[in-house]
Amino acid sequence: MMNILIIDDHPVVLDGTKTLLQDLVNVQIETEQDSAAVLLRMDTEAFQLFLIDINMKPINGIQLSEMIKKKQPESLIILYTGYELADYYELLIEKKIDGLLSKLATKEQVIQTIQAALRGEILLAADFLDFVQQRSNLPNTQQEVLLSDKEQEILQLVAQGCTNKAIASAIGVTQRTVENYLSKLFVKLNVESRAEAVIVAKEKAWID
Repeated sequence: MMNILIIDDHPVVLDGTKTLLQDLVNVQIETEQDSAAVLLRMDTEAFQLFLIDINMKPINGIQLSEMIKKKQPESLIILYTGYELADYYELLIEKKIDGLLSKLATKEQVIQTIQAALRGEILLAADFLDFVQQRSNLPNTQQEVLLSDKEQEILQLVAQGCTNKAIASAIGVTQRTVENYLSKLFVKLNVESRAEAVIVAKEKAWID
């Protein structure tokens, strides 16, 4: 029996995702709403695959994935998000995760992605090839990271010590959108925290 843990801080999404996977054969589906509780559960329960929402509190999906991989390197991890998958392709290249899913994916796509991961394969969108080609065309020196004006504005506010709620109010978006921006910035900058992101941004002279 294969054990899968779905992690999402939205109960409705969590239950809906579990329902989607009921047709999987020889698979036991468990759920967890608190991302901070996952590592503790791993001490007493065995999970082979983790399906993780990227935007969560207090630990986001990217951070949690790294923690799980450190604790159990053989774990299979699939991240899912309501935003652009292409923003997280770098995680696949670096072998930090084993699959990506959109929250708009069909039931068939979700099941196929999980089955592929269990076989040691990765089911990819067609534009992943465009990402790889663009990446391969860059110089062999360190890849230059390009930030949008909005991303630089958010980093500037982070450097000033603003909370996500304050940033959301300042730039006229929801707090969830700010969290998504920060998750993508962590991937782009290859950092794990707000403090590290600010250090990199200052080194690159993106912010004062």
